[in-house]
Amino acid sequence: MSMMIGKRQIVLATLVVALGAAVFVNWYYTKPDAEKANTGVTVSEQATQAAGNLGDALLVNSSTASSKDGTQESKAEQAQAKVEDEYFAQARLNRSTAHDKAAEELKKTIEDSKASSEAVKTATQELGELSKAIKLEADTENLINAKIGSPCVVVIGNKTAQVVVGKGVLKDDVLVQIKEIVLKQTGFSVENVTIMEAK
Repeated sequence: MSMMIGKRQIVLATLVVALGAAVFVNWYYTKPDAEKANTGVTVSEQATQAAGNLGDALLVNSSTASSKDGTQESKAEQAQAKVEDEYFAQARLNRSTAHDKAAEELKKTIEDSKASSEAVKTATQELGELSKAIKLEADTENLINAKIGSPCVVVIGNKTAQVVVGKGVLKDDVLVQIKEIVLKQTGFSVENVTIMEAK
């Protein structure tokens, strides 16, 4: 009997370590950079200084005007990209938080001395499934990112997969590529896979 408890504890410890490693890797790649926040202040100060004094005369010709239009379009694209990056970072953070809460509840059940052996067994299995889902989400995201060259978020649970890609990315050929990757990685049926663009 003590040998069974020892094996169970080893398996549980392995699952907890794997889950912890997955959470750390997810946090590491989605944490906001403090340097970017500091750089934003410096860039805005430089832009204010570069603009000169209010009311200064500015020589404008057609080539300058067209380059300014291109710059404005570029700034709009950069702003859109920043919004998308923030969306994906927040989505990954929300997913990670949900995973952490679920893992914490399962660990409480496993460590509860009053829990029945059946409840502990079920919680251990669910913790293992959660760990597999976290790894599967990360692997699937990496493959999709490599294939389409755009960030995405994958959420897997209850034998379903949801994929969110950036705005304007979802075209017919990209949709097929994403579906192929998700179906191959997860083994789910086509009707259990949802792919959408971020708003």
